[in-house]
Amino acid sequence: MAEFEERTEQATPRRRQKAREEGKVARSRDLNAIAAIGGILVVFVLGGRHFMDSLGGMTGRLLSLQYGYEPITVLRAASVETMFILAPFLGTAFVFAVVANVSQGGIALKPLKFNFDMINPLTGFKRLFSMNGLLEFLKSLVKFALGAYLLYWVVQKDLPLLPGLMEMGFRPLALASARLILKAVAFGFFWFFVLSIIDYFLQRWQFDRSIRMSREEMKEEFKESEGNPQIKSRIKSIQREMARKRMMQEVPKATVVITNPTHFSVALKYEDGRMSAPKIVAKGADEVALRIREIARRHGVPIVEDKPLARLLFKLDLDASVPQELYKAVAKILAYIYGLKGKS
Repeated sequence: MAEFEERTEQATPRRRQKAREEGKVARSRDLNAIAAIGGILVVFVLGGRHFMDSLGGMTGRLLSLQYGYEPITVLRAASVETMFILAPFLGTAFVFAVVANVSQGGIALKPLKFNFDMINPLTGFKRLFSMNGLLEFLKSLVKFALGAYLLYWVVQKDLPLLPGLMEMGFRPLALASARLILKAVAFGFFWFFVLSIIDYFLQRWQFDRSIRMSREEMKEEFKESEGNPQIKSRIKSIQREMARKRMMQEVPKATVVITNPTHFSVALKYEDGRMSAPKIVAKGADEVALRIREIARRHGVPIVEDKPLARLLFKLDLDASVPQELYKAVAKILAYIYGLKGKS
């Protein structure tokens, strides 16, 4: 508990990525089980008749064998045929379970590397008899004991009918057995579906707690990030994008946009009586200039072409006021704009 008392901060994206690379993700075994059972149900629904025909054929051949056949030969033949009959079910269940497992956390290569601790019996015993291991064992025991009891409760009405069906021949017995198996598998699917939802959120909660960080760890990570060129570049890129978005939000509020007209666009804002001089609220070259003009047109901001003035204004900083040497040129444009709007 002391470990989690110190780690009070939520894990950063970098911490989560590092945990993922090490194969540490929130995985629900019950979700894998429900996927496997779902795969068996899919095969049973799509190929149940073929399964019954194959099983009936195999049983018929076994019953018609002469007593002269050696038991080992009969057993080998039955085992091979049973394997081929069950292969689609087992194969589909395996594929569905793998897909469910990968979808929960992807594939990490680091856990696949050889690690002596993985085959060390002492480490294995410690892991098995740890508090977490014992809790997992008890959870599985209760889960399967309760599941077995509920399964028996579901199929108990059908069990007494089976001995009577044996006297009626193989086919009625096989059909009844198939219905019973399908009923059991469907119940297993529903049972594990409920458990998988509960377990998935429980695993997420436990995982989030396990990767929490202390304030000291967050400080260390920040220091490491500051020295990482890729992270620095990414931060600068995000900052530039945010600044550009803020700048574009000012264009609809501009009084006029002065253009080159193709290379530069500079948006000026002036409020008579409240500002001593017009201010540059947005500027850009090439694609950014085009974007400024598009926003200005959309919001009815006047666009005036003045190549020399646009170049001079573009050299100024964003949010800078127009210098005195450009007052006259800018005043002419503002007078023109006010004239169009009927202002004096």
